Amino acid sequence: MSKKIVLLSGLKIFPHLNGGHLRTGGVAKSLARLGHDVKIYSIAGRRDDYGFGEAYVEQRIETRLHEEIHLGLALGLVQALARRLGLPRFWQYYAIRFGLISWRMQQHLSEAELVICDLPYTPPVWAMERQKTWWLLSHNLEHKLLEQGSRLERLFAPWMRSLEARAPQRYKAILTCAPEDQKFFQSFAHREAAQILQVGNGIDPDVYGKAAEERQGLRESWGLDEQDWLIVFSGSHFSPNMEALAVLRNFCRREGAFLRERRIQFLVLGSICHQAQRDEFMIVTGRVPDTVPYFAAADAALNPVVRGSGSNLKIFEYLAARLPVISTGFGLRGTALKEGVDVLVYQGDELKDRLDQLTREGDKMSWRLHAEAVWDRHRQSSDMTELLRQALGDILERDENFAIPPAYVPLQT
Repeated sequence: MSKKIVLLSGLKIFPHLNGGHLRTGGVAKSLARLGHDVKIYSIAGRRDDYGFGEAYVEQRIETRLHEEIHLGLALGLVQALARRLGLPRFWQYYAIRFGLISWRMQQHLSEAELVICDLPYTPPVWAMERQKTWWLLSHNLEHKLLEQGSRLERLFAPWMRSLEARAPQRYKAILTCAPEDQKFFQSFAHREAAQILQVGNGIDPDVYGKAAEERQGLRESWGLDEQDWLIVFSGSHFSPNMEALAVLRNFCRREGAFLRERRIQFLVLGSICHQAQRDEFMIVTGRVPDTVPYFAAADAALNPVVRGSGSNLKIFEYLAARLPVISTGFGLRGTALKEGVDVLVYQGDELKDRLDQLTREGDKMSWRLHAEAVWDRHRQSSDMTELLRQALGDILERDENFAIPPAYVPLQT
């Protein structure tokens, strides 16, 4: 029997703009594909959503899945101000916790049989805490991200750590994405505390099919032919990504002769940089409405990140796009990928050696076949619906009204 689920988000989720959106949207899609009626309620929109006089907007994502975005001006202005000041979303926590919510949100919560809170910033509403079943969808240990952020963000890290430490007593279940996160929550769990499950990061593999016309069109617009190697590095405007990009820029300045000889260029995809730009060795897209065509245009993928928390979603996107992967060892956290078998791994100054190996050993077709084989080996651990079904089977099958089917059939969108 299907259940009514509300996934409570502090931000608009669709279309996806970063890895956090991918995780939240992937969980929502997967629950819908497993037979449940899912409503994402996002308490604030994006800048382009405002100014049309609408109090809310609803979008159908696919069968059984809808997202409703609250566009109240007050919350929109607070969000814009907090972002301008570089503040974390602590204001969302207090607004939701003490019931400063719209009547539509209150109605959706009252009708829900399960409420999933996306990150600790969207907590159970105090007045409804004992009336509903509340779960927490964790993306990372948020306090660790704040500890690695700006000076202002670091001030909020102890507050966030206290929220996450109390989470096992507040929620019936916590869905973590990495062993480190799971161990943290378990260390604060008492006998009757939440069930703390690991649901690793994954993606919807159906959206990453390559389209030859998209590949060719983009490469021609950049003046590239099939002799050029285009290596994608995707990500959001997040400190570890920006630090990795700075290192990559230094590499390009230092190794210009090598990159020129091997005809290598890097495609910096997404909101790592706010503005599109181009130089001899780097194509920067800025924020784009859909990243999938850009993956199709690439010949390989790079993850140069050396710090962060949780597992790294960009790796799973690279795998689903059937791209050979070069990564730091840290960038492979949360995966079962094997160095030298599935992926080329480098540390420190070894990036040039791996690029040399990529462009010297085999042609592009052989690398594509390699990437297809890697995907075949790791699809089960990269598909969010399968990950969720496996992780939640035990907990949900004990509830006769919330049974998970033994397999799922992708629904027509």
